[in-house]
Amino acid sequence: MKFSNYFKNYYINIFDRIYISEDALLYKESKKAIERLSLPVKEIVSAKDIPEEHLNSKTLFITKRKGALVTRCPGTRRHICCNYLTVDLYEGCTLGCSYCIMKSYLNFSPITVYVDSSASIEEIKRIALSNKDRIVRVGTGEVGDSLQFDPLFEMSADFIQGLADTENVYFEAKTKTCFVDHLLEIKNKGNGVISFSLNPEEIILTEETEAFSLDNRLDAATKAVKAGYNLAFHFDPVICEEEWEKRYLDTIEKLSVFPKEKIKWISIGTLRYPPDLKEKIAQAERPYLFDEFVPCADGKYRYLQRRRKEVYRKLYNRLKEVTNSSIYFCMESDTIWNYAAGNVPGKIPETTWLFKKISDMDVASRAATRTSSAAFLARVGGQRP
Repeated sequence: MKFSNYFKNYYINIFDRIYISEDALLYKESKKAIERLSLPVKEIVSAKDIPEEHLNSKTLFITKRKGALVTRCPGTRRHICCNYLTVDLYEGCTLGCSYCIMKSYLNFSPITVYVDSSASIEEIKRIALSNKDRIVRVGTGEVGDSLQFDPLFEMSADFIQGLADTENVYFEAKTKTCFVDHLLEIKNKGNGVISFSLNPEEIILTEETEAFSLDNRLDAATKAVKAGYNLAFHFDPVICEEEWEKRYLDTIEKLSVFPKEKIKWISIGTLRYPPDLKEKIAQAERPYLFDEFVPCADGKYRYLQRRRKEVYRKLYNRLKEVTNSSIYFCMESDTIWNYAAGNVPGKIPETTWLFKKISDMDVASRAATRTSSAAFLARVGGQRP
């Protein structure tokens, strides 16, 4: 891919410096990014060698993964989890979402990129081979935006091509950008899924200040599906501000232009946050914090249950009319599922495949140690980037 001046300027406006661990020096992705950015570079042994004054998002840290190659979505206690698998590829982002759980602990961390993608690809293949009777969904959007920095490193292409011939793997790259052009010419896309986190434009302008517009994201989705990719969409978090119903239903209506068979899944999740994040939101004086929230069994604050029931039922019903997709609720209880969807996911035919559990042994045998980011998310949960 030709690295355009647009991207060079975009990343130069984000980063001031690069640190790279010694074990990541020889990777082609490292060399590519360093050459493209032309920023000051310092070799170090580990993240511990980064000076305190550089522990922020103006620093790009390139390293090799320590610990788990593939982990489970940490889920949340006493709520239904969809058994999604994750790879930490890009950790942290600069898209400025006011509600993002990363604000609870990544404010003083560099943007971290793990360049050893081949080992994770092989681990995903091994898991898929051990679970031939089910679809394995895996993605890189758990602790960072999958595509914000991908035009710089071009690692998503490795996953898409490397997993293309593994028939029961759906690899998902999730984003709030429109950065898909570098992936369009890949010939063998397999079951590759490019997905977009969506909110009404009014929410994007006020709560996702550095992310890309709704139209930008949907235009990118159009490019992706025309190039042969599957799509997925995530309405998470749904924020119940003034006229929320009309705004979200209007946004859902925009999905009607996409081929129904190409939208593989859609998730819905209402705004939620742990106590640590509540303090950050309060400091930013976000208006949605003045709504009614209650602490739930997992320690996170959510809208009152009757409010959530209303939101989920209305959005679920409309999505069922506009798409034929598998629709699921993120981090919700069986009470919500029964009210909004009529049953729990394992008993809804179109969602059964999403919730079929992967054997613990298959994932845990080589991934017993979780990365620090995944461990944190397991403790507090919350909206992802």
